[in-house]
Amino acid sequence: MFSIKTPDWVVQKLYNFRPYKPQDETAVYNICLKTCDDRMDGTEVFPDFPQLLGDRLIGNFVAFSPEYSFVTEDEEGVCGYAVAALDAKVLAEKSNKMWVAAMKDKYPKPSPVTNPAEEMMATFHTEAIEVKEDVYQYYPSVLRLDVMISRMYDPAVPHRLLAATLCALKGAGSKGVHTKLNSADKFMVDFYTKLGFTSIVTTDSPAIVYMGRAM
Repeated sequence: MFSIKTPDWVVQKLYNFRPYKPQDETAVYNICLKTCDDRMDGTEVFPDFPQLLGDRLIGNFVAFSPEYSFVTEDEEGVCGYAVAALDAKVLAEKSNKMWVAAMKDKYPKPSPVTNPAEEMMATFHTEAIEVKEDVYQYYPSVLRLDVMISRMYDPAVPHRLLAATLCALKGAGSKGVHTKLNSADKFMVDFYTKLGFTSIVTTDSPAIVYMGRAM
């Protein structure tokens, strides 16, 4: 699925790739927070709710689909993750029934909404997780991949992390995988493009972009 060329220079830093474990939750949540703003640190945006981004973006993956999630480690610890689900509709159904309900209890609906944290909390109360049929038809699996760029001395690390995830999904019968991004997150769109993803034309809001990769 990947043809990774020989590095242009010798990389002496070692990385370990392995399946996600429950004890990795704090680390992957922290990476999610520190890369949430188009790869910029969101700690100051959500100072009182450090788990909010993780709960919104990846918590349902590790809760309901840990078998398709992987991490990469350096000498400091976990520095990247890929979380995925074999069937995006199944994940959405479980998430809407159980995960969103739990998050509504954890984050009561704010009124009025006065900051980005409260805006994100409100989405648990106003937005169900949906899967676009024109996306699901060709890319039934779903994933999210984030790495700490400042610790990526080897540019092939995200590719290898993705390769582990795609191999697991393909081995289980998937024919394609997609991810959902904000169209304003130019770095993320470019990041996934370099990983072999292409934009998917949908009838959704222009503020949202779906990117898919066939397997």
